[in-house]
This record gives sequence, structure tokens and C-alpha cells, in this order.
Amino acid sequence: MKDYKIDFVIAWVDGNDSEWRKQKDEYSPSAETDCGENRYRDMGLLKYWFRAVEAYAPWVNKIHFVTWGHLPEWLDTDCEKLNIVNHKDYIPEKYLPTFSSHPIELNIHRIKDLSEHFVYFNDDMFLNGSIGEEFFFKNGKPCDYAYLTNVFFADTDDCFGHICANNTTLINREFSYVKSFFRHPFKYVNAGYGLKNNIKNILKLANGSVFTGFENHHLASAYLKSTLAESWEAHFDILDRTCMSRFRSPYDVNQDIFAFRQLVSGNFHPVNPASRGMHTRICQDNQHIINALKNEKIKMICINDTEEKIDFESAAKQIVSAFEEKFPNKSAFEK
Repeated sequence: MKDYKIDFVIAWVDGNDSEWRKQKDEYSPSAETDCGENRYRDMGLLKYWFRAVEAYAPWVNKIHFVTWGHLPEWLDTDCEKLNIVNHKDYIPEKYLPTFSSHPIELNIHRIKDLSEHFVYFNDDMFLNGSIGEEFFFKNGKPCDYAYLTNVFFADTDDCFGHICANNTTLINREFSYVKSFFRHPFKYVNAGYGLKNNIKNILKLANGSVFTGFENHHLASAYLKSTLAESWEAHFDILDRTCMSRFRSPYDVNQDIFAFRQLVSGNFHPVNPASRGMHTRICQDNQHIINALKNEKIKMICINDTEEKIDFESAAKQIVSAFEEKFPNKSAFEK
């Protein structure tokens, strides 16, 4: 019988908040590199995130809603399952204010009363079909998959590519692929991975001790709070440097290092990645997203806002309309 509770954590920023933008602009003229204005704009989908949780994961223990300080006017802050978390409530003062998701994510374990077992969502990651607790945790271990891949750079200015490389370098400081593989062979070779990916993992042994990188599914991820604390203890210097940067920088690491740590230590339950969900991007014609929302076999969907050369208001209107059709009724998290 399961003897633990599972919390959800979601981080949200209202890029339209004039006070937040004013503070951001005070710090933005700097040598630090940000990864685009679209990191902050809001499509107006947050209420549907809560409606989806209520519909598809009513078993969740608590939702920790992380914010700079702004709150949606429709949110019922007295909801029993909701915990409002301001950045200053858990992020060390020396890292504030921050306009990067990395300090927000890297310090999650400091949230008061956060359960040992929790799932982290970006605000563009939605539940799309009914799931049980075992979707995220099995026998107390986070559900994930270990696919080795190669870090890829789209170009020399690829901020995310640099961050992925930094994550991989950090893991290689502490762990050996060969040792990890033979210590946990059935975490790297698993029936759920498929023949092709199992062969790729085996062939990677030719690289010896080096991890070349892990595939990133970019969906909500299950974590053990203790994993985050262990990572800080092992690599304080790198995590501290990342958190000192107020904007995203190609010198950063991100919260994927926690997932990687769980993988290389074998502290996870292997699952078929096809069962996890779908990662997609907004564009001018969003029929692919509308179709996905209608298919509840797709258990999670990430709707990434990375396209700058589109009519954003028009695209957002299409997607909001589809969510409203799927979730027309208020949740207990709304006034």
C-alpha cells in the first residue's frame, strides 16, 4: 500500500504585469543573455491547467503555485489544496529578484511543506487525460526513461544547447556511464524502450565512462525532493552560479540535472516514453494542438511558445477556444 503523498508544483509568470515588467527592465540592460521575450508572454491558459488537474488527477495532495507575486484575479486563494508560494518565500534572498526559470526551479526543494514525492510543471504543460498516481511514481520511484543521446546545438547562439551540454558535463563529473549501466542494466535496457533505443544505449558503452546526454521529453517531471538536496550538496558551486544570474545564460544548468541524477543512480522506474505525452509548439495554424486536446490517449501535452514570427494573439485565441471547449466548467480553484 502506498504510504506517501504526491504534490504538484507549477511556476507561473504574468508577463503583462506592469510592475513585474518595470522591475525586469531595471535589470535587463546587462551582459547576461536572455533567451527571448516569448519566455514571458501569457496565452491565458492557466485556468485550464487547474481544470485539467481537477478532472484528471483529483488525487493530488497539494498544488504549490509559484509566482513572482502576481495572482490571477479568478484564482480562489482559499482553496484547501492550493498553496501560494512567492519567490521570496523559498528562494534565497541573494538570488532575487530573478527573471530566469532556473533559480525558480533549482530551489524547489526549499518550498515549505513540499512532499518528498512531487511533480514539476511549467505553465505550458497540461494534463490531457485521466491518470493515476502510478503514472508519475511506481513503488515510490519517479517514472522516467533513460535514453542516451548526443547534445545538439542548433547554432552557436543556441542557449538551450549550451545548457544541455552543461547538464551533461555536470553529471559526468560525478558518475560513470559504464559503472551506472552495469549497476542498473535493466534501467538502460528495457522492453518498454523498443529495440532501437536499447541498441543505442548498448552501443554508447563504446564511449566508456562518458554520458553523451539524455533525451529530454519536456513534459511534467516526477522528482524526489531529496534528489534536489543531494544535487546541491554535490554541486553547490555550479548551482549557486546559475542562481546568481538574473536572466537565462548559456553558462547555466537547469532542473534537468535532477532528472539526470535520478537516471544515472538508477533511482527511477522505467516506462515507455510513448506513454508520457506530446511536446509541440504554437504556430499560425494550430490544428495539430486542437486535435491533440481531443485525444485523451495523449496523457500530457506541452504547448511551447517558441515562435516569434507569428500573429501571437490570433494563435492564442485558437488555442484558448479549444481549451474552453474541452474544459467549460470552473474548477474548485476558481472563485
